[in-house]
Amino acid sequence: MPTLRSAVVRIVATLCMSPCILTAGRAQEEDIGVPDQTVSQSVEAKDLYLEVFINDASTEMVGAFKQLPGGGLSVRPEELREVGIEPNESAAEPDGSIRVDRLPDVQFRIEAETQRLYITTNDEARAAKVIDINPEPDKERQKPQSSYGAVLNYSLFASTDNLMDGNVKPFQGISGGFDARFFSPYGTLSQSFTASASEGELQGVRRLNTTWSTSDPERLITYRAGDFVSGGLPWTRPVFLGGMQIQRNFTLRSDLVTLPVPILAGTAAVPSTLEVYTQNVKTFSGAVPSGPFEVTNFPVFSGQGEAQIVLRDTLGRETRTTLPFYSSSLLLRQGLIDFSTEVGFPRRNYGTESNDYAGDLMGVATARYGLTNWLTLEGHFEGGAELLNGGIGAAFPLGAYGVGSLAAAGSSHDGDTGMILNGSVELTYNNQYTVFARLQHAFGDYDDIASVSADDQLLPVFDQSGIPFFSARVPRTLAQVTLSTPGPFDRSNLNFSYTQLDVDSGENSKIVGVSYSQSLFKNSSFYATAFTDLEDGDSFGIFAGLTIPFDNDINVSTGYEQTSDGPAGFIDIAKSERQEVGSYGWRLRTSEGDTPDRSAAASYRGRYARVEGSVQQFDDTVRANAQVDGAVAVAAGGVFATNRIDDAFAVVNVGAPDVEVSFENRPAGRTNGSGRLLVPNLRSWEPNTVAIDPRNLPVDASVGSTRDVVVPADRSGVVIDFNVAKTTASALVSLVDPGGKPLEAGLRGHVDGTAEEFVIGYDGEAYIGALGAQNSIVVDLLDGKSCRARFSYRAQRGTQVKIKQVVCS
Repeated sequence: MPTLRSAVVRIVATLCMSPCILTAGRAQEEDIGVPDQTVSQSVEAKDLYLEVFINDASTEMVGAFKQLPGGGLSVRPEELREVGIEPNESAAEPDGSIRVDRLPDVQFRIEAETQRLYITTNDEARAAKVIDINPEPDKERQKPQSSYGAVLNYSLFASTDNLMDGNVKPFQGISGGFDARFFSPYGTLSQSFTASASEGELQGVRRLNTTWSTSDPERLITYRAGDFVSGGLPWTRPVFLGGMQIQRNFTLRSDLVTLPVPILAGTAAVPSTLEVYTQNVKTFSGAVPSGPFEVTNFPVFSGQGEAQIVLRDTLGRETRTTLPFYSSSLLLRQGLIDFSTEVGFPRRNYGTESNDYAGDLMGVATARYGLTNWLTLEGHFEGGAELLNGGIGAAFPLGAYGVGSLAAAGSSHDGDTGMILNGSVELTYNNQYTVFARLQHAFGDYDDIASVSADDQLLPVFDQSGIPFFSARVPRTLAQVTLSTPGPFDRSNLNFSYTQLDVDSGENSKIVGVSYSQSLFKNSSFYATAFTDLEDGDSFGIFAGLTIPFDNDINVSTGYEQTSDGPAGFIDIAKSERQEVGSYGWRLRTSEGDTPDRSAAASYRGRYARVEGSVQQFDDTVRANAQVDGAVAVAAGGVFATNRIDDAFAVVNVGAPDVEVSFENRPAGRTNGSGRLLVPNLRSWEPNTVAIDPRNLPVDASVGSTRDVVVPADRSGVVIDFNVAKTTASALVSLVDPGGKPLEAGLRGHVDGTAEEFVIGYDGEAYIGALGAQNSIVVDLLDGKSCRARFSYRAQRGTQVKIKQVVCS
């Protein structure tokens, strides 16, 4: 029998997003005695089910093997990998099975009496044990649901003329923004528009978006028809289209991780305890057998991170390995595809014109593919109206400290050709120093949909000297650099930025900025910012201020600002408004300089809407403003007035008034007179927990459950019915024996002729349901016998009926 005498643990930590390999320590293993390979001879193949031992350590697994004539042993490759040995192609048979006796560096012995297979090998021939820190739950994912209904969000605004004028008529006009949507299990139709009225007459209505959308959560695809924004990449320009769109939508699965997930790999010389830390937070602790292992699916986020694995053997000896990694939204996990395809007519003058579409049909296709965890490929194509435009790109990690991307695209339109080159890099060191840089340059006459479909008013415009001062084309040069570093003091930060924009019009800019922030006592902070345009000496600004938070959500800010308009000092005192119904906020601000700017505002979030009023003085003009934000929803057979519903919502049906409802453990309100409450701000495609407090339910009410988890579809409404029965036909019955002594606690009984069972409590009391006008019950006694009792019952609404001294004989 081989004996493993080395107790030194060896760890090799690797990261799937980077080809680098980190090694901590050195393998120190003495020679392992290898037993002679002995197998029984048989005339024909025989199926064996053997417990597998590797290097004398049990894998606690039983594998299905086939003993071949002549003593060979074969197994399916997936079975071999499951028990801890890596299949090798050199040992593969024509039928796909693996010959264990032909595996390099593998020797084995079968112990027929105990049905055990002893394998002796080295770490290179072993398959890593995979440890999934966050495995998917076994239960099936809850399917999104949607009922039928509609929502109208509104935002109404009114303002007075100058109150300093003598003939002012306050609030002569009103304007508003509206967002209506109709939802059903077949999708959501949304319509947004603006409208204004003055002196009782409608001044105009402008249509914004009209879109129908539906999603397939299984295939992670969203379909849209109407107005939408085309898909794009960092080096393309998305456009507003009217047409049809098919788009990958990863948000349909809130549990899906699209970033490349790092993999930590290592080897334990002996069975050990494994701990994994991510950003100094323990994310896993468990036992690992001897041999190689892989840790997958630990929490990741965008930016630089650090993982640490700790191994402790049975003697308490510890080995630590630290591995930095970098995750970015520019990268896709291996095998994932992100895409967007559109066809439609470019829309122009959005917000000012209701139906201004270019006359040429255009098509767009964008795709990203995670070829590996360290290489994401990109592609983009658009065309129509004699335009052809296409490009390719790639994103890749830069070790464990950042990510870079490169892209190139070319175009041809009406005989003109051009191209762009784009490159970017983002780096982070020690979670303190961050650099982002991007450079894009256009060559020739590069065109895309945005430039060829621009309104005549947006085409190049020339001044008297013939130099264009505006162009809808891609900038000739776009350069951006930002640098963030720790400041000279504790809890301080410095940021530097440079942006260069060169366009065909000649209106170039080179903006340099610097900012400093410093955390002070009790979460107070100081900030200072300065910027200037090197191409325009009159364009500059300096801002500095101090912010101090107080209790009750009150913040005080004061500071100084200097622009080309002159210097000014300001003081701002504000109380933040919360999302809960009944919360309120207010703000007082004054800015003193060449042009005084003073204002006072207050807001209140009610059950049916949010209201805000303000008064502002700017120079010698004083105006009063009023605003109301809210929504009207139609669902579950009712009409509800509530605050804005920008995402999904639920109509909670309790069946009793004044019952407290909570959403994600936060108070959401109380049910109305009909026992219902609309709960806004649910998250589409994600699990949302809604619960009720049964303490305010009538004492004779019965509730099926007090908590429900729902997954609403896109911006839809769902109905949550807690199945509260207004009366349960129940009573609290005191049962006694013929001598008047209460029956013993713990005895069980049932209502004669029904399946209703009950248990007797202290003082012989039993809660019995499913009662009728006349009732007969049977109680099982401790001696194996039973007794019977009869009593009458009459319901008393809103009261717990009590029946005393019922004799069971």
